[in-house]
Amino acid sequence: MDTRELLHLRKDSKVKALPVTLLFLVWPFALLLTSLKNFHAPAAKKGFILFCIYFGFVFVISKDLGGADSARYAQMLRDLHQHPHSLSGLWASLYSYETNRLDIYQPLLTWLVSLFTDNPQVLFSFFALVFGWFYANNIWLILRRFQGKISYQSMLLILVFSLIIPIWYINGVRMWTAAQIYIYGILVYFIENRKHGLWWASGSLLVHFSFLFPLILLLLFLFLPKRLAIYLVFFIATLFITDISVLDMKSYLLFLPEIFQPRVNAYTGAEYLRNIEESAADFNWYVGFAATALKISIYSLLLILILHGRKLLKMDKTYLDFICFVLLFYGWANLISTFPSGGRFLAIANSLSMIFIILYLVKYKINWSVRFVRVLVIPLLMFYVVFSIRVGFDYMGISTFIGNPFSALLLEDSTPLIEIVKSII
Repeated sequence: MDTRELLHLRKDSKVKALPVTLLFLVWPFALLLTSLKNFHAPAAKKGFILFCIYFGFVFVISKDLGGADSARYAQMLRDLHQHPHSLSGLWASLYSYETNRLDIYQPLLTWLVSLFTDNPQVLFSFFALVFGWFYANNIWLILRRFQGKISYQSMLLILVFSLIIPIWYINGVRMWTAAQIYIYGILVYFIENRKHGLWWASGSLLVHFSFLFPLILLLLFLFLPKRLAIYLVFFIATLFITDISVLDMKSYLLFLPEIFQPRVNAYTGAEYLRNIEESAADFNWYVGFAATALKISIYSLLLILILHGRKLLKMDKTYLDFICFVLLFYGWANLISTFPSGGRFLAIANSLSMIFIILYLVKYKINWSVRFVRVLVIPLLMFYVVFSIRVGFDYMGISTFIGNPFSALLLEDSTPLIEIVKSII
């Protein structure tokens, strides 16, 4: 049985899980490629999620406790394993002014894993499982819209979407898992027209406290008029707002409960701002250019599609509501991006925008102007793809591509792939 046949077993077969699991145990990276190639197969999404779990197991965890979230999560696991806490004690520390823990997901999952092991590989496997489930469902929501073969241009757009918040973002598992959950809820609500998507989006708040604001925005949108021109003007206006005073932003956040104020003070403090500026100064030119390339591409495609489909969208309530929310969210993200760490929400705005772009191009026929813009942004999107994969090399080892769960247990692979590439070049 070749790899193509592995994912084409009948959905009701009792042995359908065996070949996929077997390929996972032998060569997870081959399972990833097979799952993507045969994305219509019933077990394809499952194969993708299994690879995500493996990726978490061989994830290269940073040793820098001061600079990498993954290092702190790993250390927290070791501390909890060596000095066990009761569930009641852990629960009492959540949403506590003293501990400043405003999220439930990561502390609770870390505590559960610590009951059995202090191995960070196990912890990050669970992180990748949860992240990967939502990640895969978001990708497959797009893939299901395609009938037959996908064009190279569409493949590039899907790849870009997949690399905006990729699996290696489990390094910052709280923010980016919450982002995938929020995106999933938005897609279920707007694209699949199922109201329980609102509950999924609300679940992001349990993973990262900052998603209180996107949730408020979503609930507010439900009561706003759905007129495309209003949201388009708002979105364009925010492109020209390049600075908001941190002190002003801090005063705007005084309405939050007292328990949130330590985090507000931390994100608006002079030391934090200085660290942000120093980190930005150390970035190579291609870091900023990659973000600009993605931004130009999305802006161009969004605007030309809105211009092209202004009449079509008026007759399509699903896509009209979705693009209105995307423009509202993107405008808000543009404003909040001037605030320290607020720029992270642009990744969600970019993801939602890419989904609209892809789904629109799948559903509607386009004219020469849209084709021209789509071709024009290809070099920019390809640059972003290369950059994003380069970032991923900081968290991948050789075992990501040629290993399996058994070899990962026997051989430690803690050298980031980028170091190996640099040594060769």
